[in-house]
Amino acid sequence: MSDVQDLVLLVDDEKTILDVLSMGFKRAGLPTKTALTAEDAIVLLEQHTFGAVVTDKNLPGKSGLELLKLINEKYENTARVVITGFVNTESVLEAMRLGADDYLLKPFESIMLVVERVKQAMKHRAVQMERSALAKALREMERNLRRSESTAFQKGTELDLFQNVVELRIEDATAELTARVSALEAALEVEKERRVTLKRLLTELSEKTDGDLARRLLAEAEILG
Repeated sequence: MSDVQDLVLLVDDEKTILDVLSMGFKRAGLPTKTALTAEDAIVLLEQHTFGAVVTDKNLPGKSGLELLKLINEKYENTARVVITGFVNTESVLEAMRLGADDYLLKPFESIMLVVERVKQAMKHRAVQMERSALAKALREMERNLRRSESTAFQKGTELDLFQNVVELRIEDATAELTARVSALEAALEVEKERRVTLKRLLTELSEKTDGDLARRLLAEAEILG
């Protein structure tokens, strides 16, 4: 990928997170721009071409999901990764509906893991764009075939070859997307188990205490669902 395509936009209202992520991407050889708000990110999107945008879901002013919607509408070549400190099935589905390529939880297990997930999202987005370009080229070829009856046989052979290439590309893209969906489902299951365990621990601790502390522990347990 070129330097322009490698440029990553990081959006989070916590400067510490931006600094840490920037160092990780720099170590991986990926240049970055940072923004503390969605509004600042929109200005940068108008000034630069980004290979990926990594945005927190919850931002002051416009939310990360609103930013995601804008990117999906205006910057289709840009990969999108959403990060959040709290995840539920509804928010994940909403992010995916708005065009997110991946969804990451804070705190991060590893900054370099975040970098790798973003790189994979960029590759996935490139595959999607290539697939779209191939499909567009196929439609154009079909139109030309209809206008060129004298060379129909030759063009028909070319079309068959082209369709085979497109089908192989689509199979590769579908397999990759299926693998990413499976990984996301596994991550959601792990998060669910972690919440159940945490709720049980809080409940047990509340039974061993009394007063305000016990009530606070029970309240925290109820928040976990």
